[in-house]
Order: sequence, then C-alpha cells, then structure tokens
Amino acid sequence: MRKAGARTKARRPLTGRQRLARLHLEPDRVQEIQQALAREGYLHGELNGRWDEQTRAAMLRYQTDHGFSPTGLPDAKSLMKLGLGPHPLPSELDSGMARSTSPDVTKGDSTKAPTAPPASPESNPPGEER
Repeated sequence: MRKAGARTKARRPLTGRQRLARLHLEPDRVQEIQQALAREGYLHGELNGRWDEQTRAAMLRYQTDHGFSPTGLPDAKSLMKLGLGPHPLPSELDSGMARSTSPDVTKGDSTKAPTAPPASPESNPPGEER
C-alpha cells in the first residue's frame, strides 16, 4: 500500500527496440513480412528472418508512402495493407487510398438529379403513347 502523497515513478516511453522486443516475432513471420516488403519493392537483399535495420527502414518507407504512422514496426494496418493480416485493410482506414480518391467519386455529386433510363418501344403497350 502506498502512503498518501507518495510519488509514483514516471514511466518513459518505450524505444522502438523495446517495443519490438515485446512483439516476440517468430523468424518465419519476419521472413513473411520481408517477402511482402520485397514484393512491393521496399526491401532489397537477403530475407533473413530477423527484424534488422534494413527491414525496419523498409517498413518505415512503406508506412510513410502509404500515410500510416511511421514507426518502422509491423503494425496491424501495415500488415493488412501488405496482405498479411486476417483480412484486407478496410478502405476507410487506408489513408493513402483516401488521399488519392477524388471527393466527387467518394461522396457522389448530390447536385444532379437522378436520371431515369430511356423508355424502350417495347415498354409501351400497343396503342398507348407516352
């Protein structure tokens, strides 16, 4: 039990290396991520199954280019975008995709009235005019 007025020790934010150590990535998973980064053109060289500086830098470039938070670590959004998540990245979370889509395409143009398809001659019964 703490005494009233006792100070708590302030925690420092974890470094990238400390966060990576908490991830406990298996070498097979790292190699899978490295293969995806290489396929996308971000990683060149040996795919060694270690989250080394080359892999971290490739992930950092990938995250930056896609508008994700640039940590250099394998976060969920980056992995889903690489096709390595449990499902594809939803478009509303894909900030890179949101930036490249024009507002007209995304929201639609509400100023135009919807148009009806033209009537075909077969749609009018014989003897009736429109």
